[in-house]
Amino acid sequence: MSQSRRLVVVMATLAALVALPATASAESSPSSSSAAASVQKSVGKAAKAVKRMKRAARRHNGGSVARQRKIARTQSAAATRTARGMASSASTSLETIAAAQALTLAGAQVDQLVEAITAIVDQVTGRVQALVAQAIEAALAAKQKVVQILMGLLPQLPAQVQPVLASIITALSVGDATEVVNMDAALRLGELPVAVAGIVRQSLAMATAIMDQAFSMIQSILPLLPAAAQGPLSQVLNMVTSIVGTIVPSVLQTVTGLIDTILGSLPFVSGTSAPGGAVGPAAAGVGIASGMTGLMMKFMGGFFGGRTAPAT
Repeated sequence: MSQSRRLVVVMATLAALVALPATASAESSPSSSSAAASVQKSVGKAAKAVKRMKRAARRHNGGSVARQRKIARTQSAAATRTARGMASSASTSLETIAAAQALTLAGAQVDQLVEAITAIVDQVTGRVQALVAQAIEAALAAKQKVVQILMGLLPQLPAQVQPVLASIITALSVGDATEVVNMDAALRLGELPVAVAGIVRQSLAMATAIMDQAFSMIQSILPLLPAAAQGPLSQVLNMVTSIVGTIVPSVLQTVTGLIDTILGSLPFVSGTSAPGGAVGPAAAGVGIASGMTGLMMKFMGGFFGGRTAPAT
């Protein structure tokens, strides 16, 4: 996952808490707070393991890659399992928002894991390479499940919070195509063993199918997204619909990069204000939307001005 996209989903979900309507002011239960802390702890451990795994792959240390991969998978699974439990047991608006926040953090971490293992699958060899390849499908399925649960939570939230969660769903589901590009590149090199290549090819087909489904899903919730994003996203989605099934990975990554840009320029992400006029916590962050508007117009010109889409 790109750094900007990770900040989009995390800062936007934090802004959801600020945007909570005054009518839902009851405190969350102790069990919900404990579960949220557990998710954050697991996500932190998984993030460290992913970083160590990538460093080990660069050093061609297969044993360390295998160990860190296992830790990352275990901790990511623990985070998603706890977050899913929070969603199923939520009975108030605050608890539902807390569950959405936990699911966002867990989903973003799983996405980071997917990006990492697809990037290193051609950097390792032997049994470790097979283990890494086999982990891709499970991670893709885990992230898709998180998105599906977030979709289920969407109508349960107050109207003021729905645009934030709709933006989070968009960011998690179609905000990045790095894993598709990684797997396509690994296969194009032609250096993967036959068995591993078969696993990666199957995972690539799965990832592409998930992306196609995600574009349709986002089209269905477009009216719930912030008004500023609806027009640009509608243009992107209409373009994707016209070429679905034939879009190449490099162009797909450019399309999803544009979506990332659109989301990154939203007020509750860039730190100006959250829905309802409250100041978002991203104001204390790193200002990820700096220069985003100009970049968005550049991309828009490339896609909709009759010129070829820029390669990424």
